[in-house]
Amino acid sequence: MMKIIFLGTSASKPTSERNPSSVALQYNNGEFMLFDCGEGTQRQMIKKVSPMKISKIFITHLHADHIIGLVGLVQSMKLNGRTQLLEIFVPKDTIEYMKTLFSIPYFSADFDIHVIGVFEEKIDFDGYWIRPFPVSHGVPAIGYVFGVNDSRGKFNKKLCDELGIKGEMFALLEKNGKIEIGGREISIKEVTGKTKKGKKIVYTGDTEKIEVFPEEAYHCDVLIHESTFVSQEDKKETYHSTVKEACEVAKLLSAKKLVLTHISQRYETKEVADESKKYCENAIVAEDFLEITL
Repeated sequence: MMKIIFLGTSASKPTSERNPSSVALQYNNGEFMLFDCGEGTQRQMIKKVSPMKISKIFITHLHADHIIGLVGLVQSMKLNGRTQLLEIFVPKDTIEYMKTLFSIPYFSADFDIHVIGVFEEKIDFDGYWIRPFPVSHGVPAIGYVFGVNDSRGKFNKKLCDELGIKGEMFALLEKNGKIEIGGREISIKEVTGKTKKGKKIVYTGDTEKIEVFPEEAYHCDVLIHESTFVSQEDKKETYHSTVKEACEVAKLLSAKKLVLTHISQRYETKEVADESKKYCENAIVAEDFLEITL
């Protein structure tokens, strides 16, 4: 099970109902990750997420409404006695700027922080992976595909018994993918059920509409797409997206669910939701503390 928790869903600045951008992801093993960390993120986390459980933070770009909460969050981690490594991923062209953020006089983390610049290379972790991809926002900016590794099906106990697979043989099958019994080679695929496809989440961060995505982004379970504007007239020449454009991207990627976020202060939630219904049925408008379980 994974859980997506929306900590901030506002565009540019906080409102009485919405905090600036941040999304928390709880992975199966209890590990937490953040995608962006706008102003007040740690205040939002008090209700839902322990800062001490955050292992990785994925930053889409260095506009203040996506990073200004980082220093306060790290300071609280320090005050709470954190010793665990914190990894912060940023667009590769901004790595030195991010490092500067943590060189403020009289500020020190007292635990290791690794700032890692990324662009398009897929990064594998224990049980999951991240695939950054370029977006269009007028500054160095990336989105992220988060994916869980595929998992094998369960062992067919009856078939394993018939073939004489028992005890430590299962561990050998897991390790090597095959085993030999009585001169016959048996692959793990022969004695397990259908492979379970891992879940995928796409997070665009801020971007105008783009149409080139990595292969990994297609057929995602959840697309979290910015939708700053309801109308093209409001959008003008900004590097942001409209609700209609976000819906078009969802169709392009064959996303199972579209979550609209980064909502401009000029709109009520209902206005954004009504606009989305014109173009796609699987869209919802994120609000702070919305949770989605996969």
